[in-house]
Amino acid sequence: MSSDQTSPPDPIIGDTPGAPLPPLLERWVDQLPTELDSIITTVAQAEGGIWVVGGAVRDALLGVETEDIDLAVTLEPSRMLELFPDAISTGIQYGTLTLRGADGGFYEATTLRTESMYADGRRPEIVDFGTSLRGDLERRDFTFNAMAVDVRRRLIHDPYNGLRDLEQGRVKAVGQAYQRLAEDGLRILRAYRFLDRGEAGVWKFDQELSEALKQHRTMLSGVTNERIWMEWKKILHGQHAAEVIERMARDEVLDRFLPGQWRAQTHRFFAQRHPLADGITGAERFALLLCENTSREVSNTLKNLKLSKKERQEIELIHRRFGRVPGHTKADLRVFRAVMQERSASHLHLETVLRESGLNAEKMDDASTLYLENTHKELIHLAPLRAGDEPLVDGHWIMQRTGLSKGIALGRLKSWLHRLQIERDLGTKEEVEDVLCSLIWNQDDHANWPKVEF
Repeated sequence: MSSDQTSPPDPIIGDTPGAPLPPLLERWVDQLPTELDSIITTVAQAEGGIWVVGGAVRDALLGVETEDIDLAVTLEPSRMLELFPDAISTGIQYGTLTLRGADGGFYEATTLRTESMYADGRRPEIVDFGTSLRGDLERRDFTFNAMAVDVRRRLIHDPYNGLRDLEQGRVKAVGQAYQRLAEDGLRILRAYRFLDRGEAGVWKFDQELSEALKQHRTMLSGVTNERIWMEWKKILHGQHAAEVIERMARDEVLDRFLPGQWRAQTHRFFAQRHPLADGITGAERFALLLCENTSREVSNTLKNLKLSKKERQEIELIHRRFGRVPGHTKADLRVFRAVMQERSASHLHLETVLRESGLNAEKMDDASTLYLENTHKELIHLAPLRAGDEPLVDGHWIMQRTGLSKGIALGRLKSWLHRLQIERDLGTKEEVEDVLCSLIWNQDDHANWPKVEF
């Protein structure tokens, strides 16, 4: 967002020293949407102060793209609503409104405030609106989230040395670590998530925060399971999830929301660090972590964490398939690929990881890691199916040729024919009809008919 030739009014200045923007922030400010400049001008004309704060500043300094831009303002919510009548009351009791930009962007603006009395370990019972930028930054969790940018003056306000901690790869609480964690127990998980900085590697905790996380991990008990899952899911998807998860286990944080005692589960962490586990999805990583838990334990854990039905079913299915490998014939491989789709390779990799880590031995068959490696190679060279993965014939076609009515038997026969189509790589309806004529389907219990499954 470059300055134009006119001189719009400046917002009021912050009550904490500012410094010139580092080059990364200079370039970032130059690229901010022009609609944000209009918002800044409106607040300035009302004799208010306005700053970009939090994660947007942190990510800009890390060179990470972000879509969310949060603002801190000195004006109270009632005055902001007068200035921006189309704003959305996102959390007005805490001073938060979502402003609509002229070009369709959204900006969360929160009145500067101080907080106290966190009775439920999350929400403050007392919120005092104010005009102190320093006081507002003081209530934030970590130093690199407690920075503010004065866009108009091109200054960065960094009273807690967040920029230095970013440069040194350190996660440090604002003020007293224990107090920050007591305000919201979810900050425990957020701290571990911030260890994983992607291409920048794994960061470290400062000593005070490290001790506070171990000593006060019970504060997670006051956090709802839905919020725990939202943060835990982000950890699972991280580039260095294996290292972060192992650190959480050593600090006995995993014990707070996963079944069992995790500190001694070294074989599970070997599996997490296995080279073939690099790049697996968050769902696969979670299933791998729970590989030695029973299906019931996994189901209960996922329900307790309030996963969506889709998320729960995905992880349960991955877990249920542990120990299964496809047969060696082309027919077996075709069915395996058709069912597993893009997960074909990762399933074989996970089976290798389980065997080489000595995990889940009672569920493992006799397939060796060499067999799995060869299966993967065969899968790569397996020709595409002539007719693709979808069935060539539908229920109506089958009804016309068999006299079957709609019902379970019709569905099972359709699935059987579909499996044979895949196994034999049939390419036309005529070929399917020839196969149908060879089946003694009307003299057998449909419950025994094969299905397209792995």
